[in-house]
Amino acid sequence: MAKISDLLAGARYALGLGVELAKRDLKTRYASTYAGIAWNIGVPVLYALINVVVFSALMNGRMGERYADVPFALFYFVPFILWQLFTEIVGRSTGILREYGFLITKIAFPVWVLPLVPLASALLGQIILLFVVAGLFYVKGIALGGQAGWLLLLWCLCLALTVGVAYIVSALAIYVPDLVQVVPVLLNIAFWLTPILYPASLVEDHGALWLRMIIMDWNPFYYFTELSRVLAFGLSDVSAEQFAGLAGFSLLLLVLGFKVFRKLRAGFSDVL
Repeated sequence: MAKISDLLAGARYALGLGVELAKRDLKTRYASTYAGIAWNIGVPVLYALINVVVFSALMNGRMGERYADVPFALFYFVPFILWQLFTEIVGRSTGILREYGFLITKIAFPVWVLPLVPLASALLGQIILLFVVAGLFYVKGIALGGQAGWLLLLWCLCLALTVGVAYIVSALAIYVPDLVQVVPVLLNIAFWLTPILYPASLVEDHGALWLRMIIMDWNPFYYFTELSRVLAFGLSDVSAEQFAGLAGFSLLLLVLGFKVFRKLRAGFSDVL
Protein backbone atom coordinates (compact mmCIF):
# COMPACT_ATOMS: atom_id res chain seq x y z
CA MET A 1 0.00 0.00 0.00
CA ALA A 2 2.82 2.38 0.83
CA LYS A 3 4.41 1.76 -2.57
CA ILE A 4 1.14 2.46 -4.37
CA SER A 5 0.58 5.66 -2.41
CA ASP A 6 4.13 6.78 -3.24
CA LEU A 7 3.51 6.13 -6.93
CA LEU A 8 0.25 8.08 -6.84
CA ALA A 9 1.94 10.96 -5.02
CA GLY A 10 4.72 10.99 -7.60
CA ALA A 11 2.20 10.97 -10.44
CA ARG A 12 0.28 13.89 -8.89
CA TYR A 13 3.52 15.84 -8.47
CA ALA A 14 4.55 15.15 -12.07
CA LEU A 15 1.14 16.11 -13.44
CA GLY A 16 1.24 19.29 -11.35
CA LEU A 17 4.52 20.21 -13.01
CA GLY A 18 3.01 19.36 -16.38
CA VAL A 19 0.04 21.66 -15.77
CA GLU A 20 2.33 24.55 -14.83
CA LEU A 21 4.47 23.98 -17.93
CA ALA A 22 1.33 23.81 -20.07
CA LYS A 23 0.10 27.13 -18.66
CA ARG A 24 3.49 28.69 -19.34
CA ASP A 25 3.51 27.26 -22.86
CA LEU A 26 0.03 28.62 -23.52
CA LYS A 27 0.98 32.07 -22.30
CA THR A 28 4.24 32.08 -24.27
CA ARG A 29 2.65 31.00 -27.53
CA TYR A 30 -0.20 33.51 -27.45
CA ALA A 31 1.48 36.45 -25.72
CA SER A 32 4.75 36.51 -27.64
CA THR A 33 3.33 37.86 -30.92
CA TYR A 34 1.14 40.81 -31.85
CA ALA A 35 -1.52 38.59 -33.39
CA GLY A 36 -1.43 36.23 -30.42
CA ILE A 37 -4.04 33.51 -30.69
CA ALA A 38 -4.75 34.30 -34.35
CA TRP A 39 -1.49 32.76 -35.51
CA ASN A 40 -1.87 29.46 -33.71
CA ILE A 41 -5.61 28.88 -33.92
CA GLY A 42 -6.98 31.42 -36.39
CA VAL A 43 -4.74 30.27 -39.24
CA PRO A 44 -5.82 26.58 -39.13
CA VAL A 45 -9.45 27.69 -38.91
CA LEU A 46 -8.88 30.01 -41.88
CA TYR A 47 -7.44 27.16 -43.94
CA ALA A 48 -10.43 25.05 -42.96
CA LEU A 49 -12.83 27.77 -44.08
CA ILE A 50 -10.99 28.07 -47.41
CA ASN A 51 -11.38 24.32 -47.91
CA VAL A 52 -15.07 24.58 -47.14
CA VAL A 53 -15.61 27.44 -49.59
CA VAL A 54 -13.63 25.82 -52.41
CA PHE A 55 -15.05 22.32 -52.05
CA SER A 56 -18.59 23.46 -51.36
CA ALA A 57 -18.46 25.50 -54.56
CA LEU A 58 -17.20 22.50 -56.50
CA MET A 59 -19.85 20.25 -54.96
CA ASN A 60 -22.67 22.81 -55.03
CA GLY A 61 -22.58 23.23 -51.27
CA ARG A 62 -24.00 19.82 -50.41
CA MET A 63 -22.92 16.20 -50.58
CA GLY A 64 -26.34 15.16 -51.87
CA GLU A 65 -26.96 11.45 -52.00
CA ARG A 66 -23.32 10.75 -51.22
CA TYR A 67 -23.77 11.57 -47.53
CA ALA A 68 -27.39 11.97 -46.48
CA ASP A 69 -27.63 15.50 -47.87
CA VAL A 70 -25.51 16.98 -45.05
CA PRO A 71 -24.33 20.58 -45.64
CA PHE A 72 -20.69 20.47 -46.63
CA ALA A 73 -19.49 22.87 -43.92
CA LEU A 74 -20.77 20.51 -41.21
CA PHE A 75 -19.68 17.44 -43.15
CA TYR A 76 -16.14 18.83 -42.99
CA PHE A 77 -15.92 20.54 -39.59
CA VAL A 78 -17.35 17.71 -37.45
CA PRO A 79 -14.41 15.30 -38.08
CA PHE A 80 -11.99 18.22 -38.48
CA ILE A 81 -12.25 18.85 -34.72
CA LEU A 82 -10.68 15.45 -34.06
CA TRP A 83 -8.12 15.85 -36.82
CA GLN A 84 -7.00 19.24 -35.51
CA LEU A 85 -6.47 17.75 -32.04
CA PHE A 86 -4.27 15.03 -33.52
CA THR A 87 -2.18 17.27 -35.79
CA GLU A 88 -1.69 20.02 -33.21
CA ILE A 89 -0.26 17.69 -30.56
CA VAL A 90 1.66 15.29 -32.81
CA GLY A 91 3.03 18.15 -34.91
CA ARG A 92 4.50 19.86 -31.86
CA SER A 93 5.77 16.62 -30.34
CA THR A 94 8.71 16.53 -32.75
CA GLY A 95 10.43 19.41 -30.99
CA ILE A 96 8.93 19.46 -27.51
CA LEU A 97 11.76 17.55 -25.81
CA ARG A 98 14.47 19.73 -27.34
CA GLU A 99 12.45 22.81 -26.42
CA TYR A 100 12.59 21.74 -22.77
CA GLY A 101 15.96 20.02 -23.02
CA PHE A 102 17.32 21.98 -20.06
CA LEU A 103 14.86 20.09 -17.83
CA ILE A 104 15.76 16.64 -19.15
CA THR A 105 19.26 16.84 -17.72
CA LYS A 106 17.78 17.26 -14.26
CA ILE A 107 17.73 13.78 -12.71
CA ALA A 108 14.56 14.27 -10.64
CA PHE A 109 12.46 15.83 -13.39
CA PRO A 110 9.58 13.62 -14.69
CA VAL A 111 10.35 13.85 -18.40
CA TRP A 112 7.23 11.89 -19.34
CA VAL A 113 5.04 14.96 -18.78
CA LEU A 114 6.74 16.98 -21.53
CA PRO A 115 4.85 15.44 -24.49
CA LEU A 116 1.65 16.45 -22.65
CA VAL A 117 2.56 20.16 -22.56
CA PRO A 118 0.97 20.98 -25.99
CA LEU A 119 -2.39 19.75 -24.66
CA ALA A 120 -3.27 23.17 -23.26
CA SER A 121 -3.03 25.05 -26.55
CA ALA A 122 -4.66 22.13 -28.38
CA LEU A 123 -7.64 22.18 -25.98
CA LEU A 124 -8.06 25.90 -26.50
CA GLY A 125 -8.24 25.26 -30.23
CA GLN A 126 -10.80 22.53 -29.61
CA ILE A 127 -13.04 24.95 -27.71
CA ILE A 128 -12.94 27.46 -30.56
CA LEU A 129 -13.71 24.80 -33.17
CA LEU A 130 -16.56 23.52 -31.00
CA PHE A 131 -18.13 26.99 -31.06
CA VAL A 132 -17.69 27.08 -34.84
CA VAL A 133 -19.47 23.73 -35.25
CA ALA A 134 -22.24 24.70 -32.81
CA GLY A 135 -22.80 27.89 -34.80
CA LEU A 136 -23.00 25.91 -38.04
CA PHE A 137 -25.58 23.54 -36.57
CA TYR A 138 -27.65 26.55 -35.49
CA VAL A 139 -27.33 28.44 -38.79
CA LYS A 140 -28.11 25.36 -40.88
CA GLY A 141 -31.05 24.46 -38.64
CA ILE A 142 -29.85 20.90 -38.03
CA ALA A 143 -30.39 19.09 -34.74
CA LEU A 144 -27.79 16.79 -33.19
CA GLY A 145 -28.37 13.08 -33.52
CA GLY A 146 -29.87 11.14 -30.64
CA GLN A 147 -26.56 9.46 -29.84
CA ALA A 148 -24.46 12.63 -30.01
CA GLY A 149 -23.42 12.11 -26.38
CA TRP A 150 -21.15 9.31 -27.59
CA LEU A 151 -19.03 11.98 -29.29
CA LEU A 152 -17.37 12.69 -25.95
CA LEU A 153 -16.20 9.08 -25.72
CA LEU A 154 -15.00 9.24 -29.32
CA TRP A 155 -13.05 12.42 -28.52
CA CYS A 156 -11.43 10.74 -25.49
CA LEU A 157 -10.37 7.78 -27.62
CA CYS A 158 -8.91 10.18 -30.18
CA LEU A 159 -6.99 11.90 -27.39
CA ALA A 160 -5.62 8.56 -26.16
CA LEU A 161 -4.44 7.65 -29.66
CA THR A 162 -2.95 11.12 -30.13
CA VAL A 163 -0.98 11.04 -26.88
CA GLY A 164 0.33 7.57 -27.70
CA VAL A 165 1.61 8.76 -31.08
CA ALA A 166 3.04 11.92 -29.48
CA TYR A 167 5.06 9.84 -27.02
CA ILE A 168 6.54 7.75 -29.83
CA VAL A 169 7.28 10.70 -32.12
CA SER A 170 8.77 12.89 -29.38
CA ALA A 171 11.12 10.12 -28.25
CA LEU A 172 12.22 9.20 -31.77
CA ALA A 173 12.73 12.85 -32.71
CA ILE A 174 15.52 13.13 -30.14
CA TYR A 175 17.51 10.52 -32.05
CA VAL A 176 16.24 11.41 -35.55
CA PRO A 177 16.07 15.25 -35.82
CA ASP A 178 14.83 14.98 -39.41
CA LEU A 179 11.42 14.05 -38.01
CA VAL A 180 10.85 17.77 -37.43
CA GLN A 181 10.57 18.12 -41.22
CA VAL A 182 9.19 14.67 -42.00
CA VAL A 183 6.23 14.54 -39.60
CA PRO A 184 4.41 17.64 -41.00
CA VAL A 185 4.69 16.15 -44.48
CA LEU A 186 3.32 12.81 -43.28
CA LEU A 187 0.46 14.57 -41.49
CA ASN A 188 -0.43 16.42 -44.67
CA ILE A 189 -0.43 13.17 -46.64
CA ALA A 190 -2.53 11.48 -43.95
CA PHE A 191 -5.07 14.32 -44.15
CA TRP A 192 -5.68 13.66 -47.84
CA LEU A 193 -5.78 9.91 -47.21
CA THR A 194 -8.59 10.38 -44.69
CA PRO A 195 -12.17 11.04 -45.92
CA ILE A 196 -12.54 14.42 -44.23
CA LEU A 197 -12.93 16.58 -47.34
CA TYR A 198 -14.66 13.87 -49.34
CA PRO A 199 -17.13 11.06 -48.58
CA ALA A 200 -15.84 7.52 -48.16
CA SER A 201 -18.36 6.45 -50.80
CA LEU A 202 -16.13 8.05 -53.45
CA VAL A 203 -13.34 5.68 -52.46
CA GLU A 204 -15.71 2.70 -52.39
CA ASP A 205 -17.14 3.49 -55.82
CA HIS A 206 -14.07 4.68 -57.71
CA GLY A 207 -10.95 3.77 -55.72
CA ALA A 208 -8.66 0.86 -56.53
CA LEU A 209 -8.50 -1.99 -54.02
CA TRP A 210 -5.10 -0.93 -52.66
CA LEU A 211 -6.35 2.65 -52.20
CA ARG A 212 -9.48 1.46 -50.37
CA MET A 213 -7.30 -0.62 -48.06
CA ILE A 214 -5.05 2.36 -47.24
CA ILE A 215 -7.87 4.85 -46.69
CA MET A 216 -10.56 2.68 -45.15
CA ASP A 217 -8.98 -0.46 -43.69
CA TRP A 218 -5.56 0.57 -42.36
CA ASN A 219 -6.35 4.16 -41.43
CA PRO A 220 -7.72 4.49 -37.87
CA PHE A 221 -8.83 8.05 -38.58
CA TYR A 222 -11.27 6.74 -41.17
CA TYR A 223 -13.23 5.19 -38.30
CA PHE A 224 -13.00 8.34 -36.18
CA THR A 225 -14.22 10.40 -39.14
CA GLU A 226 -17.15 8.19 -40.03
CA LEU A 227 -18.27 7.60 -36.43
CA SER A 228 -18.16 11.33 -35.66
CA ARG A 229 -20.50 12.05 -38.58
CA VAL A 230 -22.87 9.19 -37.83
CA LEU A 231 -23.17 10.29 -34.19
CA ALA A 232 -23.43 14.02 -34.89
CA PHE A 233 -26.05 13.71 -37.63
CA GLY A 234 -27.92 10.66 -36.30
CA LEU A 235 -27.58 8.82 -39.60
CA SER A 236 -27.82 5.39 -37.96
CA ASP A 237 -27.67 3.72 -34.57
CA VAL A 238 -24.25 3.04 -33.07
CA SER A 239 -23.68 0.20 -30.61
CA ALA A 240 -20.99 -0.22 -27.99
CA GLU A 241 -19.47 -3.02 -30.08
CA GLN A 242 -18.61 -0.52 -32.81
CA PHE A 243 -16.44 1.35 -30.34
CA ALA A 244 -14.69 -1.77 -29.05
CA GLY A 245 -12.11 -2.16 -31.81
CA LEU A 246 -11.34 1.54 -31.95
CA ALA A 247 -11.08 1.75 -28.15
CA GLY A 248 -8.78 -1.26 -28.00
CA PHE A 249 -6.50 0.13 -30.69
CA SER A 250 -6.37 3.62 -29.16
CA LEU A 251 -5.60 2.39 -25.65
CA LEU A 252 -3.05 -0.12 -26.96
CA LEU A 253 -1.28 2.67 -28.84
CA LEU A 254 -1.31 4.84 -25.72
CA VAL A 255 0.35 2.09 -23.66
CA LEU A 256 2.79 1.27 -26.46
CA GLY A 257 3.71 4.93 -26.86
CA PHE A 258 4.46 5.29 -23.16
CA LYS A 259 6.54 2.10 -23.14
CA VAL A 260 8.57 3.26 -26.16
CA PHE A 261 9.13 6.61 -24.48
CA ARG A 262 10.35 4.97 -21.27
CA LYS A 263 12.61 2.62 -23.23
CA LEU A 264 14.30 5.47 -25.11
CA ARG A 265 14.35 7.87 -22.15
CA ALA A 266 17.72 6.62 -20.88
CA GLY A 267 19.60 8.13 -23.82
CA PHE A 268 17.94 11.55 -23.97
CA SER A 269 20.60 13.32 -21.89
CA ASP A 270 23.42 11.85 -24.00
CA VAL A 271 21.91 13.04 -27.28
CA LEU A 272 20.85 16.53 -26.19
